[in-house]
Amino acid sequence: MKKVFLNKLLLLVMLSVCFVNCNRHKSINGIVVSELLLIASNKQHINYCKLLEEATKGNVSSIKQITLLDFYDGVGYDHSVVIVNLINLIGEDKFIQSLGTINEEQKNKIGSYLMAGLEYGDNPNLQGKAVKEAFPKIHNFLN
Repeated sequence: MKKVFLNKLLLLVMLSVCFVNCNRHKSINGIVVSELLLIASNKQHINYCKLLEEATKGNVSSIKQITLLDFYDGVGYDHSVVIVNLINLIGEDKFIQSLGTINEEQKNKIGSYLMAGLEYGDNPNLQGKAVKEAFPKIHNFLN
């Protein structure tokens, strides 16, 4: 009984911390971060908002780190949209520069994220476009 109570209390504290630290900053430099993504990253002990904020400033390490995070299902779609919006903000050249040393498996993961982000994103200039059309330099880098 005590264990169930402690688990519920811990979950409540974790959600509160996430919302206090990030909910008021749901939009990081114009990039919207979903609550689902905040909760999932918090469970992985990742400060997604801080990482994204550094990435939007052009921090090469943060761009690479946030791009290579592993998320699945609905969270993966939300993360994909963030990546597409990040590229739109920092530009293809900076994005490619940040990922210069990735392997083929990582390139495939990024390609999948980009396809999903373009399909499910809310940017009318990019929505529904293929990676090759939306980000030609990145497409060449990944292939």
